[in-house]
Amino acid sequence: MSQNPDVILQDVRNFTVKVYGRDPDERLLGTGVIISRAGLVATCAHVLRQGGIDPQTGRRAVVAVYLPTRRGHPGSRRPAWVASHFSATDDDLVCLQMEGPLPLPYDRVATLGGAADSQWNPFMSYGFRQLENYLGGWARGRILGEVDPPEGHSLLLDPVQLESQHIEAGMSGAPVLDVARNLVVGVVSETWLSGPSAKDRDTAWAVNADVVRFTPLSIVLREEPLPLMRAEQPVVDPRLTHRSLPPASDRLDAAPLALPEWVGRQRVLDALDRAASEGERLVAGLIGFGGEGKTSIARRWIDSRPTEAGQDGPWVFWWSFTERASANDFLEAALEFVSGGQIAADEFTDGRERAETVAALLGQRRFIFVLDGLESVQEQTGDQYGSIISSDLRDFLTFFATPGHESFCLITSRAPLADLAAYVTYEHIDVMALSVESGRHLLGRLGVRGSDSALDQVVRDWGGHALTLSLIAAYLVKRFGGDVRRVSSLPPPDPSLPRDEMVRRMLREYDTCLSGTERALLIRFSVFRTTVTDKALRTVLPEPSEAPGLEVRDTENWETVRETALGHLVSARIIRRDTGGRFGMHPLIRDFYQSQAPDDAARRALHTAAKHYYLGIAAEDTSETETVEALVPVVEAIHHACRSGSYEEACSLIHDRLYLGERGLMTRELNAYETVLSCFSDLFPRGEFRREPLVRGPESRAWVLHEVATCLQLLGRLWEAVAVMRRAARAFKAIGHWHEAGISCQNQAELHLSLGALPAAAEVIEECFTLAERADDREAELVAQTLRGSLAHYRGKSAEAAQAFAEALRLACEHTPVPALYSSSGVRYAEHLRREGAPDAARRVLETNLSICRQAGWRADEAASLIGLGDLALDQGDARTARGHYDEAFDIARGITRRDVLISALLARCRWAAAIGQEAAHRGDAEQALVMARNGGYRLAEIEIRLFLASFYHQLHDNSAAWDEISRAEEASLEIGYHWGQAAAQALSDRMHGD
Repeated sequence: MSQNPDVILQDVRNFTVKVYGRDPDERLLGTGVIISRAGLVATCAHVLRQGGIDPQTGRRAVVAVYLPTRRGHPGSRRPAWVASHFSATDDDLVCLQMEGPLPLPYDRVATLGGAADSQWNPFMSYGFRQLENYLGGWARGRILGEVDPPEGHSLLLDPVQLESQHIEAGMSGAPVLDVARNLVVGVVSETWLSGPSAKDRDTAWAVNADVVRFTPLSIVLREEPLPLMRAEQPVVDPRLTHRSLPPASDRLDAAPLALPEWVGRQRVLDALDRAASEGERLVAGLIGFGGEGKTSIARRWIDSRPTEAGQDGPWVFWWSFTERASANDFLEAALEFVSGGQIAADEFTDGRERAETVAALLGQRRFIFVLDGLESVQEQTGDQYGSIISSDLRDFLTFFATPGHESFCLITSRAPLADLAAYVTYEHIDVMALSVESGRHLLGRLGVRGSDSALDQVVRDWGGHALTLSLIAAYLVKRFGGDVRRVSSLPPPDPSLPRDEMVRRMLREYDTCLSGTERALLIRFSVFRTTVTDKALRTVLPEPSEAPGLEVRDTENWETVRETALGHLVSARIIRRDTGGRFGMHPLIRDFYQSQAPDDAARRALHTAAKHYYLGIAAEDTSETETVEALVPVVEAIHHACRSGSYEEACSLIHDRLYLGERGLMTRELNAYETVLSCFSDLFPRGEFRREPLVRGPESRAWVLHEVATCLQLLGRLWEAVAVMRRAARAFKAIGHWHEAGISCQNQAELHLSLGALPAAAEVIEECFTLAERADDREAELVAQTLRGSLAHYRGKSAEAAQAFAEALRLACEHTPVPALYSSSGVRYAEHLRREGAPDAARRVLETNLSICRQAGWRADEAASLIGLGDLALDQGDARTARGHYDEAFDIARGITRRDVLISALLARCRWAAAIGQEAAHRGDAEQALVMARNGGYRLAEIEIRLFLASFYHQLHDNSAAWDEISRAEEASLEIGYHWGQAAAQALSDRMHGD
């Protein structure tokens, strides 16, 4: 396998847009692709005509273009009008001119090329086709080449024929990205509707992108292939990798048992074999609707691999996100596995560092990772559909997809893997319906009897959906001895129904032929969201009234239930067993039986029983806990407490058993913020943090909001954190807790400053003063003064900043035990002094602050102080001392949760590189910092990174790219009122003009 990390294509989702009619409530017309930073969008002329808009009317042909939310870019709807069209020919292309903030970022614009050199190349596309509840969808296939135009059409360039099974209505105007050349070579224009014959069913056409050369818009097309972008590689201490040992054995306890009645799927298995063995793919995704058999295919493939002798593997690690949807838990278990138990999770306080370490250890020996049910940790709605929610898990998967190892990752999911789609090392494999032949064999092996033609008809009628066919077989066998002729007793299939609804209809029929014990067992078992043991099952087994004659909690009768009701449900594949002997359900079946509980009271009682079970196996004293794994029973008890309506008890469990009060075991020590956030989500209606928490006590509500905001902040979800932190401050104020309200308000101001929302910060900072006065809290007033000074400093108001910091220092001397500004206040004060030409005073502040922070264990502020000292050394030309401070800060930043600190440390290394003329060596640092800054919304950091990149491009004599970065930094600085960004952009502009 090549070790070249240049593996990232253009991301087609970044520059694909929705085209609507001019009115806000008009329907979606089609897809478009952004082709210019000046706001030009290409789409098909027929897209506008279908909406009753005549492209010939030019500026009067007004539409709306929606730029979907993408990581680092909020969504926006903009008016647009026809800037160019072909009136003398039939070429199906128009160019729209968007209004709104321009120019657009580079990564939101497609790089175009002509299609003449793309024949037989693979392509990918993304457009807004309707697929059940999903509006956006991917397409892949092959570019067959140019063909003659349709009869009666006059075209400037011939159409381009495509071969793809994914192109449907709604994708007109979607980009055609030639994967081999990394260029957008056309836009999808039409597809062939083959009808019942299915002849040429995968045929579609595109408009050659070269046709834009015939417009007056001066769009640049590239002749040569566009180089792939570089993927970030994991960086770890080599001493860690040397400590690792091979695992003792494969980890397959969460894998399901292999199916004895396996049929078909050879195409998918062959595709997996090719992906895993040819060396060019590192990650493969089995993507399909629920119930298509993705998990079973993954298990079959693992079992069918040839045995490889030796200590170097491959070693198999299976993780089910359906059962445990936590990136924290996954990374902890993966680290233990790949290191052979030699590296503990508690050696790292940052999830990203765990992700990097696991990824780096993939190169020590060959591993196969199976990540089952990834949709549980992917966005399921909106513009970000398919994106991985956890930044740490996302980083791990992108590290896995980066060359440098020979391991392989297999993922199953209902949602496409949006974060990996642009990686050439990723293989997307569709899991489609069973073929008629395979479906017939499945029915036969499950006990259905009848002629081949009758069995084939059942498969056709029910769309070859594996889970549905299994349920039909279970129904026919149980009720009619497997006679296929009695399938007529089922409601006729409705092809228009979503597959989930088709499964529910079948389950309703199957439910009618269950015994009382079986039905009660399924309803009660469905309360568990994870696989469980016999002991857990017995805690929720039916009461005698539900299963007459069976006291099923007695050992003797429990064995009877195991042999009868449970045995039947397992053999019918309604209940599944994993390799570890635990019982579980397919999510679709579990959802159905959860809805079958007699009433809410019965459902709450089941959750209460489950809660007691988990509390019974949880450790009473968690003070010595060192892993997240050990706290899983408490996490499950919290979930069931919420589902039983005991929200106050759940809140107490979080505070007393996960946090250990003010100690913060699960957060500050184990760094499991994502797991904690999932616990808090159960305290909100439908898990939506924009709603009010369901705890009754006002003090508890305020505490929950504050902790949720803190988790969001430390997970890099800053804009969400701002909104929740604002509500936390209001909640504390409503009960007169002025001190706590002040802390929430200060945190909110800090967030605004980090996000570069300087106008919003001003109002919040004034509120900090008000709350400090209400609390009669001089230390809170001190913090408010430093926030005011920081804001003034960012705005270039030196006198106002000096006055605020001086007042803060007076308060520190008169009202606190430490007569100095320390922590983040000291860092900001020192930066102000440095900018104002007082380096000696700045150094004294930072050295004092460094000593205080080290004694207190405030690692983030320690790193920030070291960066400040490095900046002072660099100002004096002492690059060696500066590098020492920066490296120490970087080591700290990699070991803590704070993304803003890591960004600052990376930027510091970039400043050092620029000072000694080695920008190229640290371009990777800048690009990594830019990704994190954009993902998190750190505007001030993004501005500084862009200025570094501008300097880098200038050194390479790529002045076009340099000016682009300068203009983007300057525009952002003007937008938010950031004085120092404007000044630096102007200085760099002057330098370039001088050169």
